[in-house]
Amino acid sequence: MLQMINWGLARAWRPTVRYSSTIQLRDYQQHVIDLCMNRILSNRGTRARFGVSLATGGGKTVIFTNLIKQLGEQHRFARTLVLAHRRELVNQAAGTIRKFIPNSNVQIEMGKFVASLGDDSHELQVVIASVQSLIRRLENYQPNAFDLIIIDEAHHAVAKSYLQILQYFKQDVPVVGFSATFERADKKALETVIDEIVYHRGILDMIEDKWLCDAKFTAVSVNCDLSGVETSSNTQDFMLDSLSQVMNRKEVNEMVFQSYQHKSAQNDGFNSTLLFAVDIEHVKTLYQLFKDHGINANYVTANTPADKRDQIVTDFKNGKVEVLMNCGIFTEGTDMPNIDCILLCRPTRSRSLMVQMIGRGLRLHHSKDFCHIIDFVGASNVGVVSVPTLAGIKHFDGNLENATMQELQMIKEDIASRQMEERKKEEIQREGFHDWMKDVTSFDLTLSTFDSFENYYKRQQEHSNSPMNEPLDDKTYFSSSVYPWVKFAQNAWALSLHNGHHLRLYKQKSKDKSFEYTLNLYREIPHYLRDEVGPKFVKRELIKDKDFTKIPGKVEEVIENLSKPKDDEPVKNFTKFARWRKEPATARQRTVVSQRLKSRLRNDKKSYALVSQDLASFIGKISKGEAAKILFATSLAPAYPIDSLLKVLDYRKRSNL
Repeated sequence: MLQMINWGLARAWRPTVRYSSTIQLRDYQQHVIDLCMNRILSNRGTRARFGVSLATGGGKTVIFTNLIKQLGEQHRFARTLVLAHRRELVNQAAGTIRKFIPNSNVQIEMGKFVASLGDDSHELQVVIASVQSLIRRLENYQPNAFDLIIIDEAHHAVAKSYLQILQYFKQDVPVVGFSATFERADKKALETVIDEIVYHRGILDMIEDKWLCDAKFTAVSVNCDLSGVETSSNTQDFMLDSLSQVMNRKEVNEMVFQSYQHKSAQNDGFNSTLLFAVDIEHVKTLYQLFKDHGINANYVTANTPADKRDQIVTDFKNGKVEVLMNCGIFTEGTDMPNIDCILLCRPTRSRSLMVQMIGRGLRLHHSKDFCHIIDFVGASNVGVVSVPTLAGIKHFDGNLENATMQELQMIKEDIASRQMEERKKEEIQREGFHDWMKDVTSFDLTLSTFDSFENYYKRQQEHSNSPMNEPLDDKTYFSSSVYPWVKFAQNAWALSLHNGHHLRLYKQKSKDKSFEYTLNLYREIPHYLRDEVGPKFVKRELIKDKDFTKIPGKVEEVIENLSKPKDDEPVKNFTKFARWRKEPATARQRTVVSQRLKSRLRNDKKSYALVSQDLASFIGKISKGEAAKILFATSLAPAYPIDSLLKVLDYRKRSNL
């Protein structure tokens, strides 16, 4: 067998073909390729094993295809091995590589297909191998046969078969792993294969940047007791046989169909629905139920022959099948962008599996604006990962009907916040609306604001020249601060520092009954560095003192450090007078704020004289800065800030203000 690893040094590199593609890469896709190339070239001759974390639909196959292409053209990487664990992934990679690099030699090592490397040093050759087949054919390759190894769905790479393959080939061959979920249910450490993650772009980032469509969620309580379902000692997920006995029941299946029918009617019909069931029997039962009600459905299981499976998927993509059912087949690798509804009928304790299932429906397609995800396990509370828990919501009793991913991300308050809310309601009842209005000015959402620094300065001068001037306290500070503080609890304030980082100030009674102030800095941890139950922020206490006058100085110290000029970066303006804050709120901001207000108002209509027109009038006038403050406040405590704002609007209406 030919030895290829040093061919580029032994011979002059004379590419005979300029591989090209007319398909334009997205900006972040080329950025990822550049990162990978820099890491590979800077570590040439030594171990370079790293990962790229990219949400489903982000184009992982396109990225590693063009990485292969550019390394081959520019840096003499002639032979590449692509590892995949499923037939669909192998075929998808082969198709994409042939499309982007039409003159390359692409071969498949899987089942009856046996790859054979040629001896042309100028030819770009790619072997796409099924791990299950390659592990039995390693002797057909020299350990230095490849210049580059790509691992698709690399969260599987700590399995014994992958490790055996990687140990067989030379250890200085660069290995790049791609995955939407760099986490494993069995908690095996990926560090044995991947040394670091060089790039991460999650679902929310992709939705925000319009590279994925958003999703609307509906949670349906099916009243299934999962507490007795057995779990696997390896994955900690449910054992399918045991789970099926609970989920595959007539009353549950009827609820699945009725929910589908109801939501479909609400949305003028779904075109392409993907259903995830527990096991084969569950799939067949649901299939028969849908067929009996006149729904054009079909299904794919592990027992479906390959050619029939391909035809069913083709029919689904072409609109000939309304509902496609499966159990564990379409969680990875299959590109079906037309999916506009997902039925989650398979409870799971695996975060990565839930992400994979949801991700099937978030690809962009001209036929849809949203993917509707109906979750039939959201009411369970035995470690089940549901749609809300993906957004960090552990306990929530409110209405999540048609909530989007952006909205779910903001609802993270726990039981303690609701208790705080109740205490605030009791306080409001005691003190009355007028006293409450005096206190709520610190929230500064709909009350007086300063539209210029000049007006703010005049206000400060008036305050300092007043003979009745009192020592600086929290009410005086927050009502006149140059910074856009928000009040998110009875005695708690926060200031956004961008990118999720922020300050929080708490006012609490000390042992001697006097008040004590604590200022903390919260730094947000990137999504890919958090585990399922880990914290979102790293907290650092900056100051704790009974003398409030010491607090503003510490705040200024933080702002001063963050405002220092950096190379190629504009100086940040953290004040409430930043230009962008005066601009009209974006359509997305208005939509999210409106949904938050309407949802809260629906849950407590009796307390307010407000109607939808009142909310629409308010939403139509808010600025970007006002909307940003509302969204930031509700990301810390979804109930308190919205209730406070509704009470302000209600009071103003009743008082004709």
